[in-house]
Amino acid sequence: MKLPTYRVLLPLVLCLIVLLLLLATLCTRRPEREGVDVRAIWVTRFDYTTPQDVARIIGNVAAAGFTDVFFQIRGNATAFYASRLEPWAFELSGTNVAATGTDPGWDPLQLAIERAHAAGIRIHAYANVLPAWRGMKDPPAAAGQLWTAHREWFMVDQAGDRMKPTSGWYSFLNPVHPDVRQHLKGVFGELCDYDVDGIHLDYIRFPHDYHMVADEHYPGASHAEIKTHASFSHDPLTKELFAKKHGTQLSGKRFDEFRREAITKVLRDILYTVRAKRGESCLLTAAVMGDMHEGFRDACQDSRTWVRRQLIDWAVTMNYSATQFDGRLKAYKKEVGHSGLDSVVVGILCTHDADEIIREIRAVEQSGCHGYALFSYTHLFNKKHEPTDTGKVLLSELK
Repeated sequence: MKLPTYRVLLPLVLCLIVLLLLLATLCTRRPEREGVDVRAIWVTRFDYTTPQDVARIIGNVAAAGFTDVFFQIRGNATAFYASRLEPWAFELSGTNVAATGTDPGWDPLQLAIERAHAAGIRIHAYANVLPAWRGMKDPPAAAGQLWTAHREWFMVDQAGDRMKPTSGWYSFLNPVHPDVRQHLKGVFGELCDYDVDGIHLDYIRFPHDYHMVADEHYPGASHAEIKTHASFSHDPLTKELFAKKHGTQLSGKRFDEFRREAITKVLRDILYTVRAKRGESCLLTAAVMGDMHEGFRDACQDSRTWVRRQLIDWAVTMNYSATQFDGRLKAYKKEVGHSGLDSVVVGILCTHDADEIIREIRAVEQSGCHGYALFSYTHLFNKKHEPTDTGKVLLSELK
């Protein structure tokens, strides 16, 4: 008996559908690739003081084959660009804090942009977000720097003391404070007026390691006392806003979540500012702690949410421990998922020996992540902008 045509064709049609579904899955699944799209380097504000320095830096970065440079233009609420909101950094006019606010007669950011674009590399304006003064000497009041102009904007420790900058460390702005948020929106808004390819954020977190330097202000203090002076921000405004939201006094987990939300709100403010002024043409990236869970727990930095909700284009993980590098890389990949790897650029510390740095670069190249970023220029080039011993080895490998 001859079977109906549809009875003959049905199995063939079903097989064809299954094959098409398998093919679609294979085509949409992102394979782990070898090689990277981003080869970035951090240039800190300590790497330059003159136009000649900037020209040599960008020339060296371009010759080395880097695709992106994170060029620091804000360290502690002073500017290495023509800002309307914050004073010029004194480092551009010498070593005396009294020079804060002195116009150096040139614009480092504008020069770096011109040089980078001429060389065909992307430049990101790299800014410390919450640090707002460093050192034991105050800036001159006439400069209008935040440490003297708005001391009430800074964090307060659990003992009720305003967070004090040390000789080598910062005092931080309080992200809960509405005026701080408004000020930061203005700062990042004016950076968007420059033709930068990206805005790169650092220190967008609560200080978690102040206990390591607090004894400069509290000599002889016990471990318990130092711990009290290293927990922030316990100011009256923050307590008031917390109580309005939760109806209780400050408490452990709820307070951590409150502070974590405050950091993410600052990030959202900056994201909305960047998108409003530049659309998608300007990348927003952030240096985040290499151990995501440590960042979440100790620094109120929720980088997993930032990646998953696309609040940043790249999470640049500070994966700086040679002994923990592979484990942290694996853990970060797991947390963001396969689809999130294009948002991960792995930060590599260049104080390790050259062989270890090369090994870490190769590991990133095989990881499926978007790229790597080397910290920092000063470890590859000396003050004369000539390659260091480590730099000589690395640069031959990178080319």
